[in-house]
Amino acid sequence: MTPFEIQPVLAMRGGSMISMSFTPPAAKRKFADKVQTAVPPPEGFIMPEILPADFSLAKPGDALCSICEKLQLTPRRFVLIKGEDEDADRDEMMVERGEIALGRVGDMKKKKHCPLCRLVLVALGPGIRSFEDGVIKMSWNVDGFYINGSYAPQIRILRPSAEGDAIGGVGEGLNFFPEITILANDAPKRFKQLLPRLVPDQIDFAVVRNWLLMCDTAHGYRCERPQFGEALGETMEDPAVDILDFRLIDTARNCIMLASGLRECKYVTLSYVWGKLDMHLETTTQNLAELEKPGALLKPEYLRQIPMTIQDAMQVVRQLGLRYLWVDSLCIVQDDVGPGGSKLGQIAKMDIVYSASYLTIVAGSGDNANVGLPGVRLGTRGVGQPVEELAPGFRLGFKQKLQDYIPGTVYYTRGWTYQEQRFARRSLTFIGGQVVYQCQGNEQWREDVVCEELCGRDDFSQDKGDDLADIGSIEGTIQSYVPLSLTNETDLYHAFAGLTRTLKRLYGLILVHGMPDAYFDWYLLWDSLKAPQKRRNIAPSWTWAGWYGESWSHIWDWYSRRIPKIRAALKQRTWIIWYQRKANDSEEFIRVWTPKGQIEGQTNFYGGPIQNRFPVDCSQTRPTPRKLKDGPKYLEDSHNPRPGSGILQFWTISLFFDLSEPTSRDSRKEYQLEDDKRTRAGMFGRDGEEIGTVLVDPAWYATHVPGRHEFILLCEGRDTRPEDGQEDGKKGWLYKAMLLEWHGEWAERVAIASIRKKKLTQALDPGLQWKEIILG
Repeated sequence: MTPFEIQPVLAMRGGSMISMSFTPPAAKRKFADKVQTAVPPPEGFIMPEILPADFSLAKPGDALCSICEKLQLTPRRFVLIKGEDEDADRDEMMVERGEIALGRVGDMKKKKHCPLCRLVLVALGPGIRSFEDGVIKMSWNVDGFYINGSYAPQIRILRPSAEGDAIGGVGEGLNFFPEITILANDAPKRFKQLLPRLVPDQIDFAVVRNWLLMCDTAHGYRCERPQFGEALGETMEDPAVDILDFRLIDTARNCIMLASGLRECKYVTLSYVWGKLDMHLETTTQNLAELEKPGALLKPEYLRQIPMTIQDAMQVVRQLGLRYLWVDSLCIVQDDVGPGGSKLGQIAKMDIVYSASYLTIVAGSGDNANVGLPGVRLGTRGVGQPVEELAPGFRLGFKQKLQDYIPGTVYYTRGWTYQEQRFARRSLTFIGGQVVYQCQGNEQWREDVVCEELCGRDDFSQDKGDDLADIGSIEGTIQSYVPLSLTNETDLYHAFAGLTRTLKRLYGLILVHGMPDAYFDWYLLWDSLKAPQKRRNIAPSWTWAGWYGESWSHIWDWYSRRIPKIRAALKQRTWIIWYQRKANDSEEFIRVWTPKGQIEGQTNFYGGPIQNRFPVDCSQTRPTPRKLKDGPKYLEDSHNPRPGSGILQFWTISLFFDLSEPTSRDSRKEYQLEDDKRTRAGMFGRDGEEIGTVLVDPAWYATHVPGRHEFILLCEGRDTRPEDGQEDGKKGWLYKAMLLEWHGEWAERVAIASIRKKKLTQALDPGLQWKEIILG
């Protein structure tokens, strides 16, 4: 039977982002008539028991405060039970009562004997305690499933929120849309689904095995591909075949082995933070033969060097009834780096390693590999459950989310772990003292929330063609990686290598020092809102890789999301032919990109017609053969099939303006003003008119303004979002320029500015020049 032939139609959670919106009344009435049939559990499924709450959670002197007592909460109000509720519109009536005011944060903190006040403060997140004057409110909502495409509310939840000038949106240390509802033990009748449950001191892996069974049965083919793998179709590669010397840990024989001899290469990957360890076991050319012997990893001299996170991951694999585990430090021969060595080749194919993995274990807690996986060993959870007793037999719990624990964790700030997350088909994330399961077909299944009683399947089909035509898919993939940190900065391109391969396969583009070659001009317009702006001197200044912090190109925002439109516009809005120098001591240069049908001298960089847009001779486009004395040397662009030195050599318009204190009012968007820490400088032309402004780092401003500076024109672009359907109209198009700082023969990027086309005549002497630029 193929995945498409699975007959039972099963149910899935709507997710927190969906459940925060109220279901329309018509949809709720449909639910009243829907027959919710139980789906037989898959073979091997063991229904976990709800742990008894035979202890009192109440503290001495506990009692609801006068405000919470007026809510008149009862167990019955937290569930929607078919047959007892007239229809789901009853919940709509509760929602219409509006928000419930609980009081100021400072006042609620003083109510130490009110269990509901305590729970609300915990649910909002640790950061709420800093906002003494913030006002806390609470509203009723529902959570439920999608069954056959229709939303079916199951339970009621209380959603607290905080308001106040100091709080703003979701502030630091605040949880995202917190949910409070009744503990499963205390729910009326046998209703348990989606309700919080108590967790044991150690993970019950029968629950985790249930999740995998539910996913395999209910989601089928949908979870056999990672996020990017779905679009790649049948082109996914086999690591045992396509990766040189691909090795795995055999957790049954406790040794390292080559995967090429396996009949079925079903394995688990570990995604974790190495951190700073005094000693840890790595596979090298010297110990490889020993580590391949059965039982080697149990030998005391090796076992004591295996970090606890890796030991725990091996135990998880065994508990799940699986056998093979991939861990970078043990499965890659770390010193096999010479000519023909396997290490760099395997690093370049992390997309295959993680996308072909059946499951990825994510060690989301801790800052090094010795922290371990919470809950695998007795007494290691480290985080208590937020449950409070309002009355005997009536307890409420805060339904935590994985996202609540991400702020402040090291794992989600690391460059290496980013692509590992992107390629995972299914993941088990150990964070916040628990394990959370995620796949392509559900939001998240947690130990502390009942999800087994109604396992199911919805229609997860989607049009990947739309995603592949969206420039936001490319921009978002790169943009999310940019601010992440690396222990070794020389890994800057290596840690993105798997995603580099995937972007090439999906979009036919190559990353040139991190910049997509097929959209080169518009990607050069990337900007940053952060200051101070600090150079990363191992990479060129014209790419995000040459700077610390965030970068934003946002082509989708100021022009269009549609790649076909962008390609057509680039043919009309650009003129530079981009070349990259081969090396400082070489006269060779490499074309950054050559589109199909491009005819040198007759078309521009993107194959469009050449336009006479400037009142100077612009016919020279090929670089002048020359060697560069004392030029910068950058990190090797090792995952580019035609790597260059990172130094661009090209011809474009050069012009000068004076920079001084601006005289105009700042007209940038309000949301930019909130985050932008750069200093605004006015650009003044020959008539003394301020023809524009440029945002620069405060330190650069202090040493270079006032002064006369050189700009080069890059392309046409926009500063504001066009009206629908007006992207290519005449209004809004400007010349985008780069402010330069020269270092002898070569220059570096300082900032990006905009110049209205009619204002080019304001350029200071010597006016507009067609000039050869060497940009590092």
